[in-house]
Amino acid sequence: MAQGYLFLIIALVFNATANILMKLASRRVPSMEGLSLVEKGLALATNYHLVLGLVLFASNILFYVLALKRINLSIAYPIMTSGGFLIISVFSVYYLREPLTTMQIGGIVMIAAGIALLAYNVS
Repeated sequence: MAQGYLFLIIALVFNATANILMKLASRRVPSMEGLSLVEKGLALATNYHLVLGLVLFASNILFYVLALKRINLSIAYPIMTSGGFLIISVFSVYYLREPLTTMQIGGIVMIAAGIALLAYNVS
């Protein structure tokens, strides 16, 4: 069971990091008006944030499948989605300087409490 949680944590971190890289990649995508299909493909293929993000999304799926072999979906999925939300929220606030309202902070605290309850109830 512990190995399942290790795989789940790896999948979660890969998924959250891939989403962050997609956001960073979007900043590097130039206006593609007037570009040929080949030029558009080249612009996307040379965007290292995009390429690494896609690799991490694929890797996330592999580790998530391994986690699901050992953990109930009803436990793994909420941890996967809400854990990713927490990681991305912290990154967004500290690195991207995106603001959070008091209501959003309260929601994040409740999500963290929910993850703790799910993980505690499993043991």
